[in-house]
Order: sequence, then C-alpha cells, then structure tokens
Amino acid sequence: MNGSLMARRLWRGFLALALVAAAGSAAAAPGVRTVPACTKVNISATIDVPAGTTWDGVAKYGKWVCLVGTASNMKGTQSESQVPMFKLNNGSTVKNVVIGDGSLGSGTNLAAGGADGVHCYGVCNITNVYWADVGEDGATVRKLSGVTSKLTISGGAAFKAADKLFQHNSDGTLVIQDFYANNIGKLVRSCGNCSTQYARKVTVNGVRLGTVNSSGVGVNSSYDSKSGIAGQYDVATITDLVYSGSKPKCEAYVGTGSGSEPKKDTSSSNIARACVFK
Repeated sequence: MNGSLMARRLWRGFLALALVAAAGSAAAAPGVRTVPACTKVNISATIDVPAGTTWDGVAKYGKWVCLVGTASNMKGTQSESQVPMFKLNNGSTVKNVVIGDGSLGSGTNLAAGGADGVHCYGVCNITNVYWADVGEDGATVRKLSGVTSKLTISGGAAFKAADKLFQHNSDGTLVIQDFYANNIGKLVRSCGNCSTQYARKVTVNGVRLGTVNSSGVGVNSSYDSKSGIAGQYDVATITDLVYSGSKPKCEAYVGTGSGSEPKKDTSSSNIARACVFK
C-alpha cells in the first residue's frame, strides 16, 4: 500500500472516531422521573459544605432523606429573604438527597420547606438531587471573587417551581444535563437586573420537562447602558431539550442594571446569537 493511500485511510478512520465521539457527547433526554421514597429530616439552618468536599445524603444517613426547612426563612416561599438549604463552597458537591416536602399538594406556592435550594460559590456540582417542592429557587450561581463560576447539575429532578428553577447570577457557566422537571415556570434564567452583570453561558444537554408555565431558558441576548456591560451578551447552547406545549424553549431579554426591569429583546439577530440549538 502506498503512503498516500495509507494516509487517506488513517484520516478517514480518525474522522469516523471523531464523529462518534461528538455524537456521544450529546446526552439523550431522560424519561419521566419521580421523587425517591425518603424519610423526612427537619433542617433549621443552612448546611455549609466545605470547599473541595462532598455532602452525600445517602452516605450520611444510610438511606434517602428529604430535608425540610423549619426556620421562618427556610419555608420555601417566594420571599427574597429565604436562605439556602445548602451553601456549596468552591470545589464542593451535594448529591443523593431530596429537598423539600413533596407530599403537601400539587401547587407551586406551598411553603414546603425547600428554602432557597442550593447556592454555589465558585465551581460546584449538584448530582442526583431531587427538589420535591422548589422553594424560592432550586439553585443559584453566585460570584466568588477570583474564581470563574461553573455549576454542573446532573441527574435528578425538580417539581413545583413557581418561577425559575435555576438562577445564574454570576459569571461563567451553568450546565444542566440528564435532568427532568415538571410544573415549573422556567428551567433557567440568567439574571436580568443584577447590580453586577456578566455575559453568561448556559448549557442544556439532555433535559426533559413536563408542564412548563413560562419558558425553557431565559438569557440576555443584549445588555443596555444601565447594565455596565453594554455590547455583550449571554449564550445558551441547547441540545435535546424535550417538552410539549407552546411555551418557547429559549427567550431573550435586554439585560439591565439593578432597579430596572429587563425587557424582551426583539432583535432576531440578537436572539439567534444567544439561543443556539444543536
């Protein structure tokens, strides 16, 4: 076999492997999930997970538990004064636990002890966590000085979110993969009017939703002069986001500063650059 023919065959082989690898990187949306049977455990203060450690509910209790906030600021109402059930410090993980009491009904304002979910500072992981009843939010990405944020949510499910399920308030990337949710307002929202704004990234890969009451993903496809980052924009990369109904899979806003309300972005070119479907 001459050298050029061998090189072409090797190139085709490498190309085929690359295509297989690329195809394998997209996770298929899971089927419908339900909350695991769990034993209720009352929680009266935020659980602080030290940097670089893992808080594993099944390992800690020897079984599935559902954590129910009992303090007045952990009831899981829509009050902005709610504190989180978990504070994840840089490099930490929470896994294998249920947040909130899912037995209280089917509404989305039940004060079921879900608190303000999970707050991530820096780089964090939420793995195989179930929100039986989402409180003010399910999880929020918050800024840690000197660290580019990345929160990866994989596995698990969430139910009964009155508004957005996941909130991206920091810089960096929020990843949601292999996830199921039902009866929610939005899956994720990039902060529209934080006092400090960033051009954020959201990755949604292999997510199935039941009832969606507002939209799938909300990002800022542009920022105005009040934002402090005019001319920049968020990017949501969406692969295999599955749900029925007429609610949009991606909505675009004009990000602004604190004290102002973000408006919908009507520019088709802005929307196209911010809502990327693959």
